[in-house]
This record gives sequence, structure tokens and C-alpha cells, in this order.
Amino acid sequence: MHKLDEKWLSVPYQLDSGFGVRAHIGMVVISNDQTLSHEAREMLRIPGVALYESRISSSRRRGQTVSTEILARQADQIDGAVRQINEMRPSDVIALGCTSASMVIGQDELQRRIRSVHPKALVTDPFTGIKAALRSLRASHVAFVSPYPREVALQMVRAIESTGTKVTSICTFCNETGFIADEAPFISPESIVKAVQIAAARADADVIVVACTQMRAAAILTRAEQETGKRVISSNQALCWHALRLAGCEDTLEGWGSLFQKPILAE
Repeated sequence: MHKLDEKWLSVPYQLDSGFGVRAHIGMVVISNDQTLSHEAREMLRIPGVALYESRISSSRRRGQTVSTEILARQADQIDGAVRQINEMRPSDVIALGCTSASMVIGQDELQRRIRSVHPKALVTDPFTGIKAALRSLRASHVAFVSPYPREVALQMVRAIESTGTKVTSICTFCNETGFIADEAPFISPESIVKAVQIAAARADADVIVVACTQMRAAAILTRAEQETGKRVISSNQALCWHALRLAGCEDTLEGWGSLFQKPILAE
């Protein structure tokens, strides 16, 4: 017998369900996104919930202005990216992690592409999450904050208003010496708080929406709500909340805004 054979021991093992015994959530994240992966993992740090992701190349190159034409091209890579999320187990819920692209592509097309790979998956995205959040908060008047150019912001505002919710003001980040499309993930949380405070000064707004997954807003939501007396929604918060609720998890979470105390309401 070889000397190594004498050291070799066979050890029995048992199986369990692995990570995600309650829910598997899959996300397709855009390659230039600096924020969503970090915030989603913080918010979804829940026993029994597993988060898996893949990335796709951004259809917008550095130095390009965001446009609806560029955003629409983001759909071309979704099918392949969904296949790479988790080859061992299909996700219960799958999301495209881009607010503006999901708005332009549309929920029906997004669902068609995702379900061509995983037919049983429930589907969401940040914009769908925002609309669901506005229903659950019973919002009637909204102030809108984003880093988007006018074309994209107006299309999103019109889409929000088509649900019956009135948008009372539209706030956009700007810097005359910078380029907002590339600088959005580096806008400081304090700047976001200031923008929310400006938006909240409109007495007719009962909810503030901070749109764009690049916005580092999740950690300041509770503080912003306390300081303004308004409910505040961010893209990443709404996406994680909606994915969690679609997966059947009704956990109420502290520290991420009042939305996580709410269930989904039917359309």
C-alpha cells in the first residue's frame, strides 16, 4: 500500500438545500453600474434569501449622453446574461438592474426575454418596482429626482403619471463643469439628501422618488424620511423590495426606508 493511501480517509456527508432556502433572486447588472450590487447585497442580507447576478456590457460608452435609443439597445444582451446568473438553480425572481433601460424596453418585452430562458421566473426591474412602491404607499403626488437628461426624465415622469400619480416637480442633478452620465455613481449621499430636501419643500408632494440605480441613496432613505416627513423611494430600494415580495418574503426591514414595512398591493 502506498504511504499516501494510509492517510486517505473517506468522510460521509449530508445534503441540505444550500443558500436561498426561502428565495433565489437573480439580477442582471449593467457593466458600468457602481452601486446596485453593493446596495442590493446590503438590503437583501436576509436569512434564507440568496442573491445571484450576472453583468452585461453597457450600451452606453463613456462620454456618451444617455438617450432612449441607446437604452433600447440594452435589451439585446439580456437573454445571454440571464443564462449566466446561476446554472445550478433557476431564480425565483429575475430583475434587470437599470431603471431607465427597463422603462424604455418595457415590462412585457423584458418578461418575454427572461422567460425565454426561465419560463417560470417572476420578473421585475427598478421602474416596475417604483410603480409598485407608489401603489403600496398610496402616493398621489410625487416629486421626482434623477441624474437623467431631459428626454429620459420626461418619459419616465409621463410613465409615472400614466398610472394616475401626479408628478409635482422634476429635480435633476447638474454640474456645469462635469458630465453627469459618467459622474452619477459618484454623486455623494449628502447631495442626494439635499436634493430630496429641495424636492420635499413642495408641500403638495407626499412621496419623493430618487430614480437611477447609480444613486447611492439606500442608506440615507430613513434619515431623509425623518428629516422631511415624506416617504422616499430609491430605484435600488424599490427593486429589492419588489423582488423580495414577489418571492413571497414579507420581511419588514429596518434602516432602508418605510417601503420595507409594506406589502405589494394589486394593480
